[in-house]
Amino acid sequence: MWHKISSWFLRGLITLLPLLVTIWLLFFMFTFLDSILGNIIALVVGHSIPGLGFLLTVTLILLVGFFATYIIGAQLFKLGEEILYRVPIVKSIYSAVKQINELLFTQKNADEYRRACIIEYPRKGVWSIGFVTSDAAAEIEVKAKEKMINVFIANTPTPATGFLCIVPARDVILLDMRIEDAFKYVVSGGVLKPSSLPPETPAKKEM
Repeated sequence: MWHKISSWFLRGLITLLPLLVTIWLLFFMFTFLDSILGNIIALVVGHSIPGLGFLLTVTLILLVGFFATYIIGAQLFKLGEEILYRVPIVKSIYSAVKQINELLFTQKNADEYRRACIIEYPRKGVWSIGFVTSDAAAEIEVKAKEKMINVFIANTPTPATGFLCIVPARDVILLDMRIEDAFKYVVSGGVLKPSSLPPETPAKKEM
């Protein structure tokens, strides 16, 4: 009897796991977005209003996207960036995050660097999904005496943070999956994975 109950529980857990992970990710995103402006609202009003911070944050993001599309908005954001670059500590953090964002999402002339890959990290025999950002600095390649690649290892479920690994090019295996699919795979903890290989492409290839 206990064997049947445990079997049913395991089957139910496996069946519901995608839904549970989706709910958990949505809850995490809701809590994070709600806390950005929710704490400020609580200070002004005197008590927290669940959900209001989330709605205001989403609205703010949409407005930023709308104004950034047009020349006047783009100029305002450029002015705002110039102000941020004048703040000692903020400029270092902001510039680093912006460079990562541009390398992974917005650069049009660096398709060969915006590739998903796998490397043996954090130890031999354990593989992690990474994102190739660029060749390593020239000094590093000279000291290492071989071609080195900068690979960004994103955290789960917050891929905006992670680790920089400088890996020998021979140890980097490029993936044919789209970078969007690779991010979904990382964010979901491996639950959301591409259903099949891209047509007429090999499963692996080394740099």
